[in-house]
Amino acid sequence: MDDVRRLQYEALADGGNYALRLVPAIREILPELRGDEKDDTEDFKNQIFDGINYIVEILNGTLALINEKEVIINRDGVEDIMQQLIKAVESKDNNEVARVLEEGILPFIEIFYQIASVMVAKAKTEM
Repeated sequence: MDDVRRLQYEALADGGNYALRLVPAIREILPELRGDEKDDTEDFKNQIFDGINYIVEILNGTLALINEKEVIINRDGVEDIMQQLIKAVESKDNNEVARVLEEGILPFIEIFYQIASVMVAKAKTEM
């Protein structure tokens, strides 16, 4: 396995581990965004956004590997979801932010986690 490929697998492993922790955080903030706001909701939301950006960065660096044999994750679909999130944040409508997180971002992060887990496990057996 060449160095670039090894780094991509390492990034997938890191991203998968991070996604595993990000999913419950997203689920936890949904009620807060829908009206049960707490003192730290805004900070928590920003941390979640940082985490989402981290996953997208990893995806960007590993998408060629993920989609090597067939399209598993559609870049345009991810970009569309991210644009929806940006528009929701810009509108300052936390209900819309919650909807996009729940209906778009959360499924994407869960799929990314599953793909990363399978690919990393498969790579370990091939090494």
